[in-house]
Amino acid sequence: MVPALSPSADLTDLCGQTWQGDALQLRSHSASRKFYFVTPDTDCMLWLRAAAPEDRIRFQFRFFLVYSLSSATRTTAATLTTAATLNPNASSRDQCAPGSYLQFYDGPQGAPRVLGHPTCGLTIPAPITSSGPWLGLRLVTRGRHPRVDFLGEVTSFRLGSCGTYFRCRNSRCVPQSLLCDDWDMDNCGDGSDQDSQPPASCRTHYNITQWFLDLVGGSGLFNTIDLHWPPLVVLLLPRLAGLAPRCP
Repeated sequence: MVPALSPSADLTDLCGQTWQGDALQLRSHSASRKFYFVTPDTDCMLWLRAAAPEDRIRFQFRFFLVYSLSSATRTTAATLTTAATLNPNASSRDQCAPGSYLQFYDGPQGAPRVLGHPTCGLTIPAPITSSGPWLGLRLVTRGRHPRVDFLGEVTSFRLGSCGTYFRCRNSRCVPQSLLCDDWDMDNCGDGSDQDSQPPASCRTHYNITQWFLDLVGGSGLFNTIDLHWPPLVVLLLPRLAGLAPRCP
């Protein structure tokens, strides 16, 4: 079991493991947003477990890219065996063939059920919700040139009576630890856990870099410093930090 000590993790570091906690930002790999994950013949399975037995798991992508540049020339015996174990009643139809894909599974681990079709391409998929406390995620890369890069958000939530949980506007209930978090995760799915209005009443996080850009953006300063403004920002921000507006 992987303890929920960090708000983020990499799928490729958790292959064959189980994660449990309130919420998680799950990257495809450590170099996400810089380089693609390109390792061929990857078959990586991660099980996500909700914080409490009565909770469910919701998975939503922030960005998504999973495909292959060339066709798979072979399918390994290990991949076939894993697929048959996880989905013994599946048909041979594969919408992502012959490229790489992600597949979600409803738990429990001992009796997984496929959730939807294999997912691939460049379009952000719709959020996935488990029927119970378990949700499985499997990454398979096929072909000679796989391209994988994504960021997803995992949230443990419940329906009905919230108890000590926070009630979202959409009637979902999420752990209090997820309110007004520094990672701007939309755990409710409607933004109410990050809202500056009641009941969340989050304090506004003012971005000092954006404040500086707003300050000089309409002054014509960028026209004179041209392409040299990024290092100028780095030099000036520490001095300007004391001038930025403070949140109440």
